[in-house]
Parts: sequence; structure tokens; C-alpha cells
Amino acid sequence: MATVVSSIGLKGMEGYRVQVEVQLLPGVEGICIVGLPDASVKESKDRVLAALYAYDCEIADKRIIINLSPAEQKKNSPIFDLAMAIGIMKETGEIKDQIPEAAAFLGVLSLDGSIKPVEGMLPAIMAAKKAGYKVLYLPPIHEFPLTHIDGLELRFAETLVTVK
Repeated sequence: MATVVSSIGLKGMEGYRVQVEVQLLPGVEGICIVGLPDASVKESKDRVLAALYAYDCEIADKRIIINLSPAEQKKNSPIFDLAMAIGIMKETGEIKDQIPEAAAFLGVLSLDGSIKPVEGMLPAIMAAKKAGYKVLYLPPIHEFPLTHIDGLELRFAETLVTVK
């Protein structure tokens, strides 16, 4: 059974829900991303793999399938990196705790596992609130020091291991 993690996609300045479904299969190690990813999303597989290796996540001899849903909506931002990595870590057992059901994950990964903001973070944050998420995991955003949004718990993380 696949692990499902939530994120927010952007279409212009409008955000929409994206379900990041992750499943591990036996086979040659690698990541396949489906669900209309553009080039920046396809590049996520290399960033995510490097970040997971930086934290010794056990993914050897695993074929990782990532489905970005809704499948008919083009995905055009690396904002899904964090959600993909969390889904893989949950699927491999690296994350034992339950992921909050009303949580979304936003951010791009560096090769060392640090989490960075992407263009369009503020519209994505506002879309997450509008979509009814209660918890939002995201990198510190120095351009606008956001600390509180009514009805939305913000959990800032600088690296994959600090996501709690």
C-alpha cells in the first residue's frame, strides 16, 4: 500500500491540493515521477535521492514510484521535494510516527538534505490554509518572517532530520 503525503501545487498565483503517493517496489534503484511533472519536478528525483543518501535512508535495491495527483494538472515547481522525501522515509520505515492527516509539506531539497523555500511560498501557504490543512511543514523563510497564521500550525525545519 502506498504512503500518501500532502503538498500544494501552484498554477500562477493560485494554489491547489496535491497528493504525493509513494510506493516502493523491488527492482533497480531509482525514482519514477508520474502525474504530469514538468522538468523542474522531474529533477526532484536527483535532489531527493541525494538528500536521502545524506541521511543514510535505506533505499538500496528499491524502485520508487511517485504519483502526483491530480494527474490531469501539470506540476510546475520543485515545491514537492519535501513531501516526496517524507513519503519515501515513511514508506521505508525511517519515519515511524504517524504523519498528521491534515498536514502539508512544502519546500525544495538541497543535495545535503537542507530544505529551502521556492518561489511562490506565500501563495502556497495561503492555499494550504484555504484547503483546510491544520499543520504546515516548511523551511524558514527569511524574505518574510512568517511566524503565525490563525488556524494553521507552522512547523519550520531547516533539514530533513529536523522535520517533526
